[in-house]
Amino acid sequence: MTPRRLAVKALMHQEQAGYANLVLDAELKKCVPPPDARDAAFAARIFYTVLEYLPLLDHLLDRFSKKPVYRLDPPVRAILRAGLAQARYMQVPLPAAVDESVRLTKAMGKTSAAGMVNAVLRRAAQEQVQEGDFPDPVERLATFHCLSRQVAQLLYTQYGQEAFALAASFRSRPATAIRVNTLRTADDTLAQALQAEGHRVLPGPWPHALLVDFQGSPAAGAAFARGEYHVQGLASQFAALCLQARPRQRVLDLCAAPGGKSLTLAQQMENTGELVSGEVVPGRVALIEKAFARCGVTCARAVQNDAAARFDWGKFDRVFCDVPCSGLGVIAKKPDIRYKDLAGIENLCAVQRKILQNGADSLAESGRLVYSTCTVNHQENQAQVQWFLRQNPQYRLVPPPVTVPGMEAGEYGTILLPHKTGTDGFFVAVLEKLLT
Repeated sequence: MTPRRLAVKALMHQEQAGYANLVLDAELKKCVPPPDARDAAFAARIFYTVLEYLPLLDHLLDRFSKKPVYRLDPPVRAILRAGLAQARYMQVPLPAAVDESVRLTKAMGKTSAAGMVNAVLRRAAQEQVQEGDFPDPVERLATFHCLSRQVAQLLYTQYGQEAFALAASFRSRPATAIRVNTLRTADDTLAQALQAEGHRVLPGPWPHALLVDFQGSPAAGAAFARGEYHVQGLASQFAALCLQARPRQRVLDLCAAPGGKSLTLAQQMENTGELVSGEVVPGRVALIEKAFARCGVTCARAVQNDAAARFDWGKFDRVFCDVPCSGLGVIAKKPDIRYKDLAGIENLCAVQRKILQNGADSLAESGRLVYSTCTVNHQENQAQVQWFLRQNPQYRLVPPPVTVPGMEAGEYGTILLPHKTGTDGFFVAVLEKLLT
């Protein structure tokens, strides 16, 4: 199967339902024989480029198609989107993008549409489109910056004109950051090992953080197999460092999967004391256990647990509540979040409040709790902390012990906005329990 046909099949599958990465993986697994690495990578680039620019692609195609894109046959619709994405955003020469799209149209049994595909692609690929073409701000966010109407409205309501810079930053993926496993190696030693594997390595903003330009998968090398590092974004590292876990403490990570923050906490604890890492999905508990084993962590145990339900594991010196959220801060990594349906966000917020309160109920006096999300939605961030402080006057908000250039510290927590920090979008609130 050609990579273009593979990408088109994945796009058709994606229209039905599912997470983008799982959809693409499922289509790759159907291929017999499996595609080589180069073809698989090209198919993935087409697939994700279409997802990233979908509303703008459809806007351009609708200008030249007699029938609206949404009314076209699914294979033709996917072929048009994939061809236009290649020509406009993937540096594929227009003749090649058009010719291959026409050939694929015929191969997929849609010969009658081949002429239309040819004509529409040639015109749409050369059409000029600018941000100023969309005077309505929400329409500009939705179509030019490629967001669902709900996400566009939320960002504009909360951030005003800043929403456009924020949305533009979603097209720039943060550098790949890793956390050095101080239980196994040192920063300089690991940097040299990674450079020997052919990767470019730069120091991060604080000790034990490295920025790496990997040649291939970050999990493919010998240093990773030896457990000398784990992949963890700078914003995520920032949240974990704010907990200030210490050796011989009891530490609770309530929503731990896939395990990166727990690994950082265990290293801060110098593999002493007790770390309990909870996760509601049983299959993901196994992922955490595998990460612990690879990195030599013995002070921690992964447990299956619903953090939103009542539990009693005694009191902890540190509690980490990195709660499930809308994910609007990590759109650059997960383009399907662009089109998120925010209906039911109140239910998600209710779950977040339960987890936060359960975490607080497990905290010892003079202990520290970190509440964090990977969203930029005030409703899930500052409003939650404001509610919590009203309900729990024995807590106080304290400044984060580490800093990220460009972060914004406010009355109810610290927000990391991608266009200002160059990291994922994150929210962190550091709370301490006062002596009573």
